[in-house]
Amino acid sequence: MSTLRQSLQVRDQDFATLVVANESQDPFRVLVVTILSQSCTDVAALRAYRNLDQQIGVTVADLERASARRIQGAIKVAGLHRQKARAIRRLARMVKEQYAANFDSVLDGQLEEVRSRLQQLPKVGPKTADVLLSVFGRPTISVDTHVNRVSKRLGLAPQKAKYEQVRTALMQFYTEEDYGSIPLLFMAHGRQICKAIKPHCTTCPLDKLCPYPRRNL
Repeated sequence: MSTLRQSLQVRDQDFATLVVANESQDPFRVLVVTILSQSCTDVAALRAYRNLDQQIGVTVADLERASARRIQGAIKVAGLHRQKARAIRRLARMVKEQYAANFDSVLDGQLEEVRSRLQQLPKVGPKTADVLLSVFGRPTISVDTHVNRVSKRLGLAPQKAKYEQVRTALMQFYTEEDYGSIPLLFMAHGRQICKAIKPHCTTCPLDKLCPYPRRNL
């Protein structure tokens, strides 16, 4: 942890969810940008979110009233715009009907209960649920493709581990106070150094601790 903190530059502005959370402290807005960020860069997701906010508005009422075509046009830059538009519109309708448009109440309750509740919403799987919960200070760790790769290369999780196994392994290894920063550090490390193809092992600050280069040799 300390080695990565010293060697990496991790900035909130590099993560779309943190940008929106810092601006709004609105769980619904954060969930929308998290959905937009699926299979997409943070830069493109944030651009799509800005377009959506300017053209339609990122509120339950605005999105529930908007047509799927209008939403598609606003978020096209994020890719998979048809799927994401349908999901965002359905999300707004479900929040209006099931929670009286008060999305904050969805986050109330025990952690696993809330995770399960969130995953009943459109385009919300365990990773998206964990991202949202983590942003708002709940004790969980989200596992994206970078976190998954770095965790396994470092030997923190079994090579064939699925999402929940990697998440559990990390939560058992680290303390709760580190849960929020682990995904950010691992994502930054995965983007900058521990890349999927041709990782920069010779310049990696964790080279002496990591079994991955030696296993490959």
